[in-house]
Amino acid sequence: MVDLALGFAVAGVLLIAEHILCTKCKNPLWGGIIPLLILMGTIFLFASGKIPFTIRNAFPFVIANTLFFGDWGTGREQYKKLQQAEENKMKAKDM
Repeated sequence: MVDLALGFAVAGVLLIAEHILCTKCKNPLWGGIIPLLILMGTIFLFASGKIPFTIRNAFPFVIANTLFFGDWGTGREQYKKLQQAEENKMKAKDM
């Protein structure tokens, strides 16, 4: 039970860090570091045989990868919207 709570805590911290990287950094690759590391870790765990590849074991990893890559995409869209809003403010001041 403690392992599960610790896993959720680590995932929450990683999601917050990724969201900050996606929405604040100009380069989109900064926000992609965490999802790519999670994907590589998932592939390593299953390919090395440390975790047997079954539906029951793969499902949490699929959910985690989907959440992190989805957050990366939404964070970049939010960054673009913030940049566009800032450009509109600058254009309004120029007039």
